[in-house]
Amino acid sequence: MLKPILLTLLALSTCIPAAIACGGDEARWEEQGKASTGERVFLNLDSIQPGQRTGKFFTYQIGRDRPFAYTPCNGKFQVVNSDGVTFKPLMAPQSEATRKMLDRVCAAS
Repeated sequence: MLKPILLTLLALSTCIPAAIACGGDEARWEEQGKASTGERVFLNLDSIQPGQRTGKFFTYQIGRDRPFAYTPCNGKFQVVNSDGVTFKPLMAPQSEATRKMLDRVCAAS
């Protein structure tokens, strides 16, 4: 069940950021600030979904990449691996923009 959802989200997240909306992508994107790399960070507000037990799944954009991610709402997050199924290890935010994004995700109801 989770694999088809992840693959669908990854397929939908391949547009290059121009105005963030491309080819029918009507999601609500909110800028979070600049990453430690200097790239702008955006959060797809419509992508925020509760996890099975705790935490939240979400899609964000940094530069041209749109990773699908998960946070247990403990100040850390992880992104999906290239296989579209498994997640990389939890990591701490490296910028204020990423911290802001995680706060926004966890505050969403």
